Amino acid sequence: MKWTIHELIKRSKTDTDLDFTLDLNGYITEEIDDLEKISITEIEGFYDFIKEENLFIFDLNIKTKLTMLCSLSLKEVIVDLDFNTHLNFSTTPVDDDTHLIEGITIDIDQYIFSEILIEKPMKAYDPEALANYKEDIHLMDEEELTSSSPFAKIKQQ
Repeated sequence: MKWTIHELIKRSKTDTDLDFTLDLNGYITEEIDDLEKISITEIEGFYDFIKEENLFIFDLNIKTKLTMLCSLSLKEVIVDLDFNTHLNFSTTPVDDDTHLIEGITIDIDQYIFSEILIEKPMKAYDPEALANYKEDIHLMDEEELTSSSPFAKIKQQ
């Protein structure tokens, strides 16, 4: 969603409610190897404009479904996300939590996508993969540990 600064300032006097949907699949790159798809993302909330600081504060609730790859079986797993976030924008530097507005528009899509990446789990597991998962643990005795150590020869000298 994209707004001009002037549009947001004018609208802040009458209607600050936000309710829109986004398709964020275009932001998924090859570097994000465990995320396959994002469903249509629902955003609700409001914003405030603080004139003295020239600051826009967005208070948003984000709901979406991620299609991720299972960390064990690589099957697709659906992960529901529903979280609240705050995004701050200003034309002048304020602090590390405030995004700098370049030009006269605020395009919020990329910031919402980055918030989703922060909220997504590091790993997703398919329930069947966990049921069939078995670790093969091999315990080494003291002799095996010292013989396989690269420092064993140094210790003997």
